[in-house]
Amino acid sequence: MELILDYLQKQNRPYSATDISANLHNAVTKANAAKLLKELSDSGDLVVCVSEDIANMSTTVESLKVRTPTLKSELKTLQVTLQTLRSMPTADDLESQVGNLQQEISDLRNRLEPLRSGDVKPISAEEKQKLHMEVKRMQGLWMARKRWYKEFFDAVSDGMGGDANPQDLKERMNIDDTSEIEERIAAVKKLARLQ
Repeated sequence: MELILDYLQKQNRPYSATDISANLHNAVTKANAAKLLKELSDSGDLVVCVSEDIANMSTTVESLKVRTPTLKSELKTLQVTLQTLRSMPTADDLESQVGNLQQEISDLRNRLEPLRSGDVKPISAEEKQKLHMEVKRMQGLWMARKRWYKEFFDAVSDGMGGDANPQDLKERMNIDDTSEIEERIAAVKKLARLQ
């Protein structure tokens, strides 16, 4: 009995008494196999599917196959919603941001207060024009000095002979000719356009 039950569990599919007897190489006779199968079925160790159960299961499987695409689509929508919710800031983050923004608003109001009260004298158009002219003069001077520096440095590197590359020479001498002046000039030009 154990031999047949073990065999059926390992194979995990239904067999007739003849098949069991043949597959077990006549370790159990066909008549005994039929008798033992009946006993296993009666004791509940072996489940026999009735054709009605199989039909019901087939119907259930088909209905589940029909529902599967809908459920997959719903799952995808819910996953996107979950991802969106996870990417949103938490209540603590929002409180922190609100606090920072309120502080920034307070600072800006404090800076605006003297301007609104009239304590600061506005710049006249004539003074503004003078400042623009001074900025342009300084830009021209800076550009000329930059050009002189480049010419001088190129002449020095040429005078060193050989394969002296000006950029390599600057690196060896730890000269950093990038400056914040260009950024400041760009900022002044932008400010001049806004006014």
